[in-house]
Amino acid sequence: MPRKTKDSENKDVELKENNNKKVAKSTTKKVTARKTTTKKASEEKDSKAATKTKTTKVTKATATKAKVATKKSTSSTKKAENVKETATKKAANKKNTTKKVSEEKDSKVEAKTKTAKTTKAKSTTKKVSVRKPESVEYYDLPYRYNQTVVKILAQTPTNLFIYWDISDEDRQNYKKQYGENFFETTKPILKIYNDTLHYDFEIEINDFANSWYLHINDSKCDYRAELGRRPISNENNIKENYIYISSSNEIESPNDKILFNTLDKMVYFKNTKTNAMSEKSFANLSFMKNMGKIYNIYDFYRELYKDEDIESFSNPSSGIF
Repeated sequence: MPRKTKDSENKDVELKENNNKKVAKSTTKKVTARKTTTKKASEEKDSKAATKTKTTKVTKATATKAKVATKKSTSSTKKAENVKETATKKAANKKNTTKKVSEEKDSKVEAKTKTAKTTKAKSTTKKVSVRKPESVEYYDLPYRYNQTVVKILAQTPTNLFIYWDISDEDRQNYKKQYGENFFETTKPILKIYNDTLHYDFEIEINDFANSWYLHINDSKCDYRAELGRRPISNENNIKENYIYISSSNEIESPNDKILFNTLDKMVYFKNTKTNAMSEKSFANLSFMKNMGKIYNIYDFYRELYKDEDIESFSNPSSGIF
C-alpha cells in the first residue's frame, strides 16, 4: 500500500476532530433536549399536583358548606316545627281560656240575676233603711301657742274654764329680772274677780298644767281672771309679794234660775211658716185654768214646784232677795 503523506494525515486528523465535535454537539443537544423534557415533565407533574390539591380543597370546602347548610336547614325545620307546635298549643290554650271566661261570665250573670231576684223579693217584703257612715274629722290641737295669754270661758252657770300660757321670751325676761331660778322659787296663782258682786279669791295652780276647771257659787255674774306668781319662801331675793303676769277677758256666766223681774201675763207664739206672732193670756189657757187661778209666770212656777222655797231665791239680776 502506498504511504500517506503528512497532508493527508493532517486532513484525517481534522476530519476526526470535526466528527468528534459534531458528535459532542449532538450529544449536548440531546442532553439539553432531555433536560428540557424532564423539566417540562416535572413542571407538568407539579401543576397536576397543585390542581389536585386545589380540587381536593375545593371539594372539602364545598363538602363542609354542604354539611353546614344541611345542619342549618335541619335546625330551621326543627324550629319551624317547634313554632308550629307552640302556636297550636297557644291557640288551644286561648280557646280553653275563652271557654272558661265565657262560662264564668255566664255563672256570674246567673248569680247576679238570682241575687237581684232575691233582693227584689226582700225589698217587696221589707224595706230596710241603711244609714251611711258619717266621716268624723279629727284635728290635733297644739299643746301651746308660745304666747303670754290668759282666757276664761263659761262652761255652765256654776263652772268656768280657764287656760293660760307664758311665752319663752317672757320667761327669759323674768329670769333676767329675778334670777335663773325664778320659776323654781315661785308658785303660779290665779286671781278670780267677780265684778258684779265685787269680790275676788285666789287659786293655787302648778307649773305642770296650762288649764283649769273652776267651780263658782254665783251665776249671772261678770268674771275675769289674772295670772301671777308668789314667792314660796323669803329666802330668795324677790321683794314683791305678788308678781303680775297677765289678765284675761271678762265673761258673764249663765243664769241658773228663772227670772221673775218681768211678770208678764201674756204668752207669745210664733208661726214658723208665716212668721206671724200671736199672744194669749195665762188666764185664758185651758190647762192653766184646770190647775187653778194662775195669773202670771210667778204663780205658774210656784204651782209646778210646790216643795221649793221660791221666796229664798237670791238672784242679783231678778230683784228678788
